[in-house]
Amino acid sequence: MTSAIGWYGPLIHLSEAALHVGDFVQLLVFVHRSTPVQYKLSKGGEVIRTEIQVGDNTRPFFSVSLWQKQMGSMALAGHVILLQNVKITKFGGFLEATTVQCSSLQCLIHPHESLLSKGVDDLIASCRVGITTKEKLRKVIEWLQRSGSTLCNINSHSNQQKGHFLRNWKVLEEKKSRDCFSLSEVSSLSNSCKAVFHASVGEIFLPFTQHPLDDSEKEKMFISRRLYKTGDNSLVEDLICTGCQLCGSPLDLEYGAMFEKNSIPLYCSESSNRLHAVSLIYRPFMLYVWDESEYLPLLVKNKAAEILFGNIRAARVHLCYREQKQNQHPDPTDVHKDIHFCTKVSNHPKAVAGLLGSCSSDAEMSLELKGKQCSDKKMNLYFIWLIFLKMLLEQGKNSPLKFEVTVNASLDRENGRFQMVSMLMPCFRAK
Repeated sequence: MTSAIGWYGPLIHLSEAALHVGDFVQLLVFVHRSTPVQYKLSKGGEVIRTEIQVGDNTRPFFSVSLWQKQMGSMALAGHVILLQNVKITKFGGFLEATTVQCSSLQCLIHPHESLLSKGVDDLIASCRVGITTKEKLRKVIEWLQRSGSTLCNINSHSNQQKGHFLRNWKVLEEKKSRDCFSLSEVSSLSNSCKAVFHASVGEIFLPFTQHPLDDSEKEKMFISRRLYKTGDNSLVEDLICTGCQLCGSPLDLEYGAMFEKNSIPLYCSESSNRLHAVSLIYRPFMLYVWDESEYLPLLVKNKAAEILFGNIRAARVHLCYREQKQNQHPDPTDVHKDIHFCTKVSNHPKAVAGLLGSCSSDAEMSLELKGKQCSDKKMNLYFIWLIFLKMLLEQGKNSPLKFEVTVNASLDRENGRFQMVSMLMPCFRAK
């Protein structure tokens, strides 16, 4: 199908997307799932991107990224929509469509207009679209009516999102971890506790504020996009910072994420002497996980990040990264970088206690790193870490992982209500 509609390209089947990389197209699709990736600021919430899983009669699943907040609120699970002037892009071997400033969305069929009970002609009659679009709409409806069970699952998920599964009892707080069968069950927990569940990794989101970001630079907050950009060499600087190795709190005020600003704790909550163990750590980030019922943002701090990244410490990754960078572009000022930073942070009143208490731990870590340099010379942990990141973020290609999280009922979803404690890769025994 190549009949052009609108101003910027043809109406295509999803199976033809690979032939239109870099082009503007129109898509008529059914929405399986809508996943907003958002962050709440002090002045109010802001949805930065909404990722929707769509399908048509030629390809059952395809990803679309909506960058406009109003458009994201219109694309709900169970809708049949017409996306106009979207651009087909490719990251690595992954195809998707993304909206731009001139993109628009039109909802053709709403969930309450039952696709299973009404006839095709009745559903099409109320849609004010062209002949070519109506032909495509007919094919999509016929495909959906043949896939009735799938549609029922989508409608069930839509009802869950609207809060139709209400409880008439209060869940008692348990000391042991609570086994949850789905993310929707985890999301509905009202008391602080520990929860264990299986879910797939979707995205790593790092809301940093080094400087005011325009619309094109907001994409840097999504780590999966940056792994396939050859010119992006700042991933290590953004994900690794100086902070407390025990509690995972960053101690670098110059560069930081939105939830880190002015939040350096005076004492370490995980240390027996309440002093910070200053070292290079993984900066706190949000890990978005999903299953068939729900998506969930997990706050991941240093200790949990080490588990997620194959027990590779941030200091060892940064060491290999700096050695590679110096071999390519030698910089004599790098030698004094750590000394300069320690002097700067020590002037901050909240960080003095942590720095004084971490001298012994820094000396031990320095000896430990020197002892391991010989064994790591033949092994570039920076490259291994990058490969691990790419494998972890291969959306749709990995088995679900087993997560344990702490639930803090006093916080909301985007500010650390669910914090990752550990992660395991389950072994499924073949029958």
